[in-house]
Amino acid sequence: MTTSSDPSGDPEIRAVTEVGLVGCGRMGLAIAGHLLNRGVPLTATDPAADALERAVASGARPAPDAAAVAAGSDLVLVVVANDEQVVSAVAGRRGALGGAMPGSVVAVCSSVRPDTCRELALRAEEPGVHLIDVALVGGERGAEEGRLALMCGGPADVIDACRPTFSAFAGDVCHLGEVGSGQVAKAVNNILLWANIRADFEALRLGRALGVDPSKLRAAVAIGSGANRPLTEWGNHRLRWPQKDLAVARDLARDAGVEVPLVDSLPALIEELDVDALRDLL
Repeated sequence: MTTSSDPSGDPEIRAVTEVGLVGCGRMGLAIAGHLLNRGVPLTATDPAADALERAVASGARPAPDAAAVAAGSDLVLVVVANDEQVVSAVAGRRGALGGAMPGSVVAVCSSVRPDTCRELALRAEEPGVHLIDVALVGGERGAEEGRLALMCGGPADVIDACRPTFSAFAGDVCHLGEVGSGQVAKAVNNILLWANIRADFEALRLGRALGVDPSKLRAAVAIGSGANRPLTEWGNHRLRWPQKDLAVARDLARDAGVEVPLVDSLPALIEELDVDALRDLL
């Protein structure tokens, strides 16, 4: 485990050879599989015993908590559900910062508020740890197929040091700016995703009512100005976490003093949809 020097005086960045994973749910387990298939040594933890057992069955080493994961890892991926869990996993009593080595990197992969990431990055400075946000775009299918897009915030050299590892489960790594910027990009992406899904649903339903087969409509629109990725991938959407995604976006808009009437209307409109309703328009 070597480190790279930094003439600015900031903590050195450890070369990433050992990776840790905090959170072995659907997304975390898929990411773990790609890392292990690449031959990356991986230590994992999860408070749910069955989730951790699945990661261990895939080849990960088990650890009792995030601090123990971080103690032997150059890069720790935090893939938990919400802000509260992220704060606990990173800065709690047995959080990653309690065991992380100087120069190591903690990557917040969960979808959380930008200021949560910024506050944790400040707390990471004392132990000499680099904290970045690495928001995951592409959903469960993207994770399963190893083609996630990563929306990253933090120092460019830290993100660059992690790119070879990220390539095991991501097709694109986008650097947006300072810590928290990745979460902003994820919120913007989520607004467009859910707005497109609702608009596509209404448009296809109208077209069918007017006598045109939805599959033919999708093929035609795919070469028109109304083309969008959710429409191209119609029938594959799992509709995970729309209310959480939109709540985060609305909170950020409120804090910024920006009116978003379309976004305000989306939670109720998306609530009316389910996977069967979308597949009915294949």
